Amino acid sequence: MAKILIIEDDGTILDTLANALNFHGFIVATAESGLKGLKNFEKETPDLVLLDIMLPDLSGFEVCRSIRSNNESVPIVMLTAKDGESDKLLGFELGIDDYVTKPFSAGELVARIRAILRRSAGQKMNPLHEALRVGDAEIDLDNFIVKHRGKEHRLSPKEKAILEILVRNRDMVISRDRIIDEVWGDEYFPTAKTVDNFIRKIRVKIEADPSRPRFIHSVHGVGFVLKSEGEDDG
Repeated sequence: MAKILIIEDDGTILDTLANALNFHGFIVATAESGLKGLKNFEKETPDLVLLDIMLPDLSGFEVCRSIRSNNESVPIVMLTAKDGESDKLLGFELGIDDYVTKPFSAGELVARIRAILRRSAGQKMNPLHEALRVGDAEIDLDNFIVKHRGKEHRLSPKEKAILEILVRNRDMVISRDRIIDEVWGDEYFPTAKTVDNFIRKIRVKIEADPSRPRFIHSVHGVGFVLKSEGEDDG
């Protein structure tokens, strides 16, 4: 039975979410502030976090950043009244797994949670157990780590998922639509710009000069390809 940690400062919303999740068979832990949420995260070790952006002390973005600094795998679903693209992009760049805009139905939220937990469980049951190489970069997808020229970089869950698709399909052009479908599925509909932003972040971690990539190349109007043998992106 999965445990969900809800970090939400609105008592009415918090109670409604807790009751709905309990009804659907989840174990629920709660917190009404960012600091208490971080404390309860360590105490409760939840399987998934529901995280509001607007909190009275730390913002949801700060809470997410703190969780991801120590835990790259626990799914995080951000809850907010904001629906601007900049907030969504920032959330995904920090490592959230989904983004739900208030108001939302309990049924939709439960369906998204179950889909995310199924995917998370599948990844744990099928670990890669291998280090992959791209040029000078050694990629440990199991542990969300890239080692490149003496530096160690952490991968967010979405960065890891995108990089895995590219590495597993070397020298094949992968469309943005395929990346969106495999990484986000039906839970969220990111734009092409969202994918491009993640590719830029990945390039910083594996390319000697991200502005002149030798491995992850853009294919105009289509998507991206990871070259087995590095070559200038011309």
